[in-house]
Amino acid sequence: MTLSLLLLLVFIQLSYCIQQHPLLFTKTRQQLRKERGGLLDSSELSLHEKQAYIKSAFVYSWEGYKKYSWGYDENKPVSKGARNTRNGWGATIVDALDTLYIMNLKEDFILARSYVGFIEWDSLIQDEPVQLFETVIRYVGGLLSAYDLSTETVFLDKVVELVDLLLPAFDTETGIPYQYINMTTGVPLKQTVACLAEIGTLQLELTRLSELTGNWTYHYKGQHVYDVFTRSKLKGLFPHLVDVHTGQPIGAYVTWGGMGDSFYEYLIKQSVISNGRDKRIKDMAVQSITSMQKHLVTSTLNDRSFLSNLNGGEKEHRMDELACFAPGSLLLMARQFPDEFDHLEKVAEQLMNGCYNAWDSTETGIAAEIFTWKRPSNEVNKDIYSIVPSYILRPETIESLYYFYVFTKDTKYQDMAWDIFNSLYTYCRSNSGYSGLVNVDSVDTEKDDREESFFFAETLKYLYLIFDDPHHPRFPLDEWVFNTEAHPLRITDIIPPPEKKTWLSYFY
Repeated sequence: MTLSLLLLLVFIQLSYCIQQHPLLFTKTRQQLRKERGGLLDSSELSLHEKQAYIKSAFVYSWEGYKKYSWGYDENKPVSKGARNTRNGWGATIVDALDTLYIMNLKEDFILARSYVGFIEWDSLIQDEPVQLFETVIRYVGGLLSAYDLSTETVFLDKVVELVDLLLPAFDTETGIPYQYINMTTGVPLKQTVACLAEIGTLQLELTRLSELTGNWTYHYKGQHVYDVFTRSKLKGLFPHLVDVHTGQPIGAYVTWGGMGDSFYEYLIKQSVISNGRDKRIKDMAVQSITSMQKHLVTSTLNDRSFLSNLNGGEKEHRMDELACFAPGSLLLMARQFPDEFDHLEKVAEQLMNGCYNAWDSTETGIAAEIFTWKRPSNEVNKDIYSIVPSYILRPETIESLYYFYVFTKDTKYQDMAWDIFNSLYTYCRSNSGYSGLVNVDSVDTEKDDREESFFFAETLKYLYLIFDDPHHPRFPLDEWVFNTEAHPLRITDIIPPPEKKTWLSYFY
């Protein structure tokens, strides 16, 4: 055998080995991060040092926003420009209020408070329609949380102004609100189709506002959303679209991911904060969890599970990173009702493992927007495969890690959170803030030049709080509930008074 032939055979064999076992021939994520200016590993830093790095990331992004985009909804962290995506009321300012307070950034909190006092909710460019869901979780949630933390009345005054302008969206035959409203005219956009998550992610905020003001109209409006679901033949899981006028489901696509996710999250959290006193909500939560376990949970090797979707009754083996709120919320339910859900903690743990694996399996250490655990025919063998490979600074896996650490005190969840932050620091940090990524499977990915306000409200807040003293938590989960935008709201023992029925209400 000639030397050239031998070398050719060795090259073919090596190529085959690389294709079958790529991890044996590639640099580790830690090595790649180190080459690109990443931070030290978790074991090399104290809790205080980790919190300081996370706070520094917040301050860096906040200063970029102040310098280039103050008063606009978002800063463009790459190009250093302003963008309005949430009606131009300064979404980043309102969404960041409670994080500023938590991180003890007093001067900036005062600056933000001053800004809030001058917001004119009905002053919009070209009567741009206002999206009910995003406005409630970001603006209403942010202002309520700022009030609960600081007790400064400007926040409560502004949130009452805002919600009163939103109320006409609820004037429907079914109680299901329209998704958009013209704030100048007070007339909703009377579209037929509503999204499950968007109509079921208003209740925590509206109930808290009723508790603070004594005006229970807000609470009743939120709760009437559930009327059509309790009358429905469907139980537990619902299609992700619904007809506003009839309350009937549209299509047969079921998911705990985008467009379905926080509907189920709020059923769980309302059950928890009422300690099960609201039987209707508790029953819906129990049915949803039971159906989710039966129809959506898909187990794989190594003690991991994922949440599939249902399309016409058939399983789709794909999962949104958005659905990674589920492990934390399920653990919350299991700890609140241990006698009923003693088995649920294991389900939550396996889902937590699956969600973290979605981050742990990419080249950047950052999860894709949508992923699958089923190997496509043209892919090498690995745990997770990206379907939509982008990342927009989402927090859901970090959120669940926070719950797991608070409840279990197991430091492995802190290590996981730090590894995620290290990757964010390495790949998402840009010219004036942190940016989303186009492709998490490449360390040379482009940035998308977006910095959603939830990066300030959720992603950095949960990362910061996970390194608090576990024995003296800042937000005990029997005293505070986080809305879906991570705004902490106080839990009270106030029981909503019965609603006075009108004769018309008996027809619906």
